[in-house]
Amino acid sequence: MNTFFLFISQNFIAVTLLLLSIIALIVYEGRKGGKKLSPSEATRKINKEGALVVDLRLSQEFSSGHIAGSINMQEDKLEQHLTTKRHPKETPIILVCRTGTNSKKSGISLLKLGYLDVNIIGGGMMSWEGNGMPLSK
Repeated sequence: MNTFFLFISQNFIAVTLLLLSIIALIVYEGRKGGKKLSPSEATRKINKEGALVVDLRLSQEFSSGHIAGSINMQEDKLEQHLTTKRHPKETPIILVCRTGTNSKKSGISLLKLGYLDVNIIGGGMMSWEGNGMPLSK
């Protein structure tokens, strides 16, 4: 244990840079695919900024309950739909799936296409329902 502390004291700058690099990597990876929103933040963005909500779940899951005003779109058709409908790239987009993992992948694609305000509901519909937020059927 003494050698560990001796190593850290002798290499303080290197150890500090390593820790800062690890923290930066964690933050960077966490933001890939768009900004993560809580259900209440997503509600505010929908109501105040007119965000487009895209539900990426299967149509059966969507019909069992979804966020009011959301559109159901499969991941592979999302880019085509947005370009066909000519959604402005500045329009806030909120992606939601069951757990939040598929939304991240789609968010990365939208950011590469130049969309500026891509958001993901952290935890997906499970988080939305867990917070007691309303569903439309």
